[in-house]
Amino acid sequence: MARLLFLIADTGGGHRAAASAVARQLESQSPGEHGIGIVDPFAEAAPKVVARTAELYGPLTRRAAWGWGALYHATNSRAAVAAIEGSALRLVDRGIRRCATPPPDVIVSFHPLLNHPAVRVARRLRPRPPVMTVITDLVDVHASWACAGVDAVVTPSPGGWDRCRRAGIPAERCYEIGLPVDPAYAQPPPDDAERRLLRERLSLSPDRFVVLLCGGADGSGGIARRARALASAGLDIDLAVICGRNRGCHEKLRGLVDHRGEPVPVHAFVDNMREWFRASDVVATKAGPSTIAESLCCGVPLLLTFYLPGQERGNVEWVVDSGAGRYVPFTGQLVDAVAELARPGSAAYARMRATVRELARPEATQRVADLIERVAAAGPTIPA
Repeated sequence: MARLLFLIADTGGGHRAAASAVARQLESQSPGEHGIGIVDPFAEAAPKVVARTAELYGPLTRRAAWGWGALYHATNSRAAVAAIEGSALRLVDRGIRRCATPPPDVIVSFHPLLNHPAVRVARRLRPRPPVMTVITDLVDVHASWACAGVDAVVTPSPGGWDRCRRAGIPAERCYEIGLPVDPAYAQPPPDDAERRLLRERLSLSPDRFVVLLCGGADGSGGIARRARALASAGLDIDLAVICGRNRGCHEKLRGLVDHRGEPVPVHAFVDNMREWFRASDVVATKAGPSTIAESLCCGVPLLLTFYLPGQERGNVEWVVDSGAGRYVPFTGQLVDAVAELARPGSAAYARMRATVRELARPEATQRVADLIERVAAAGPTIPA
């Protein structure tokens, strides 16, 4: 049995989601052949000060996104990354080594701050395991993702591939595959019969235009304000709201009703987002990479309401330029866009649906899993 160590951090939900998706794919295509450990070294194997620092991600991105943007840009250079890797991130090395004893057959990093520590630890292990990176940002790739010491790196877009090449990673070690999502999202978009069944299960109208409002795992982007605007706009829609880990937002929206006096489904963190996506006609959300990739696979256009400065700005430009969605940062713009798209026979909505199907990459997860198996079987390609 091959031992695989997946390194993630719960700064947002995308890193764990991608690692879990690949793990499920491997278990499905090669039952019983892999022992997979998914570890967050910041929370499980590092000093408490490191874990507490990582826990600031959610509150910071919800309440002071400008601060996150400033931090992102200040550290987005090879010199800044080298300084961080040579100081603060040394604290996680010991924890990773403990998780990597005995040495696994491959170490896979799904987080930008764990690539260099994984390589350092792997070089001290005997036998030395190969190290892979799976980049979980979509368009704008931070300098910390590019680590020349990895044996293979998966990029979700041509921009990520270019960043890794400029960092000195040879082309034969760079794979432009896409962003892994749960294998369940790889199924074809639902037909009318499946959508009606899903809506019945989720207490949604079978015939109205359904808008799903969310903000990533941390519930960022002023969800409460946007939900109230849509609920009171007088549109012939059904609205559903997923607040994620944003407990304050969930409390604010408790008891929300629409203009018809009907209750609006409002949920905290859920584990059936795929069903909500597949039951919806459009998703209004922040520009998180996982949410975008999952929406595309489910065939649902996007209304992007918010983005984190730094890694998510390029996501907005890509979605808008491709025609798969709109950028609507103000509540009035969001309401206007929903009114246009929900109009029966909307040509704009038909164009967006067609574009979404063209951009989806449902095969990405299987291709990443196949690559991991090949790297684990071949061993390290870089001399220790």
